[in-house]
Amino acid sequence: MKEYFKYANGFVNLNDENLFLTNSGNWSETLNLLEKSPKSIRQNNFKGFKIYIYLFVVACLIILILSKAKSGSIPFGIVLLGLGTFAYLKRETGKRYKIPTSKIININLHENEATIHFYNANGIEDSEKLTNVEAKGLEILSQWKPLNS
Repeated sequence: MKEYFKYANGFVNLNDENLFLTNSGNWSETLNLLEKSPKSIRQNNFKGFKIYIYLFVVACLIILILSKAKSGSIPFGIVLLGLGTFAYLKRETGKRYKIPTSKIININLHENEATIHFYNANGIEDSEKLTNVEAKGLEILSQWKPLNS
């Protein structure tokens, strides 16, 4: 079984062995993912930090251009381009790791949200809340039974 669906910050890829949180939903992205641990959290945070630095630099450039501009039309286009870039890169700040299905305790569904309770790489009980889960994903999660159930 291979399924995937979209949520607010990316995609969930699901097979018989693992549940993967990815940015693109592409199965090739799942090949090198680590289980949730301090190391995978650091990798995610560093990637998000780099994106926010990039967005900060872009915002500074937009402010500089706006302060020097005589006409409002060209800078307005640049502002729209900056907002489009932010919307595109926002998905890149999503989490990227895997959760072995054997370590999933339960999945709670509420409206368009899913909360996954599981044991992380260190054997500590952990959880992940997925917001704005598409209807297909809610259906998959409600019918899906982990191997340890």
